[in-house]
Amino acid sequence: MELNIKVEKSRKNRYGYIKGEINDYSWFALVHRKDVEYGIDPKTLKKGNGKITRLCVYKDIPISLENNVKYDGVIKRYIFANYKREWDVLSPDHKYIVKNLVEYLERRYSIKLVK
Repeated sequence: MELNIKVEKSRKNRYGYIKGEINDYSWFALVHRKDVEYGIDPKTLKKGNGKITRLCVYKDIPISLENNVKYDGVIKRYIFANYKREWDVLSPDHKYIVKNLVEYLERRYSIKLVK
């Protein structure tokens, strides 16, 4: 399965709160400069040494409350993965997407620029 990972551009997007899209899902993460003991281990996805201490993969679906109205501002959020120092939600059907996203973020924010 081909994954298309996008990171939302921001003036301050080096570390900290980062968000983006992966295929047709949205995500946000808290990425640290160095590995943290309660971060996501990128190899196992278990709590261990990793830069990511917060990760949520979700999809927002607009819903209508009346039959004749297409969209009236109400959104239902489906959460497929949610990590806050430990997994609250990790859908087995979406584990491949989460693993690839974690590996991508670990690689992207491990790059050190040399002047």
